[in-house]
Amino acid sequence: MKKLYAQSGISPEVRDYLHTMFAACANLYGAVTLREVWAVYQEIKYKPLRIHKRDVIAFSSIVRRESLPYRVYEIEELYVDEPHSEFDRFIVSNSLIGIGYGKLIWFYNLMEVRGSRSLYVPDDFLTFAESTVTPEEQALFDYIGDLRSTEKDCVPPYGDRYPNVNCGKKLSEFSFLNKEENFNVEWYEKNSSRHEALLRKYGGTEAEKIIRQYTLWENIGDMDPTDVLSCVAEELTEAGVALTTVRFRRLTDLMMNAHNNSHLWCIGGWTPCELSARTPRTGMPEISFGPGLQKALADGSISKDDIFKTLSEMGFKVLPPKR
Repeated sequence: MKKLYAQSGISPEVRDYLHTMFAACANLYGAVTLREVWAVYQEIKYKPLRIHKRDVIAFSSIVRRESLPYRVYEIEELYVDEPHSEFDRFIVSNSLIGIGYGKLIWFYNLMEVRGSRSLYVPDDFLTFAESTVTPEEQALFDYIGDLRSTEKDCVPPYGDRYPNVNCGKKLSEFSFLNKEENFNVEWYEKNSSRHEALLRKYGGTEAEKIIRQYTLWENIGDMDPTDVLSCVAEELTEAGVALTTVRFRRLTDLMMNAHNNSHLWCIGGWTPCELSARTPRTGMPEISFGPGLQKALADGSISKDDIFKTLSEMGFKVLPPKR
């Protein structure tokens, strides 16, 4: 790598700056072209170094060979009909790169949702080179980590319930594969590379796994926030959490606060609060419950009247169960 950097003519100072800038772009936008990176650089107020387009292009060709939290793709690797253009290379966060066939589906979904939205360029842009968590996100993450698995059975959205071997533990204290994940891991047990990739994907504590999946859903933006809420609630139910009316209300409140104050890839790194004044709001947001929550409502674990009242007060329109 030292030889490549020396041949490129990029100074160590410019190299370090671009490492920081590329990491910030990956964290704040998820996926972005070099053309957009160059436009962002023009807007950054504090620029201690003079960077040229040729530096950005040369640097991007070298970091394609490095192991980083993001990858640099040629445009024709992502869109086969596009002609080669060095300035249209993409920086893509590793979070958007899946496993096996269709591994880039999250990238394409993000690109479709974001469209031509302008990119957010804060005054402290380079600080985003390190993963950041807003206070509202941290409050949600802390709440999920402190939830305790207390039910004797795990109740999946589909199929039969099964014994809860983690009863009594906080979600931050144990690892857990839900029914679908366990099936996937067992299915690919003889495929070592796929098996190991799935174990990494499903790794960490139950709280970390929920937070990781929640963050990805929010950033891609192809699911309505109320659908994200339903999916998280169903995962909690399968993990053995007794999702009472009080807990569901608290979870809903924290998730909405986190959503409104998160820098989301799907809206160019802005937070929904920052865009709310620009975009007139019409109609009423809707929410529907998945099978797991429908079971909880049916057996009385969650009070239907209280939940509907709480959601109505928050401005949601509750849809009937999907058939």
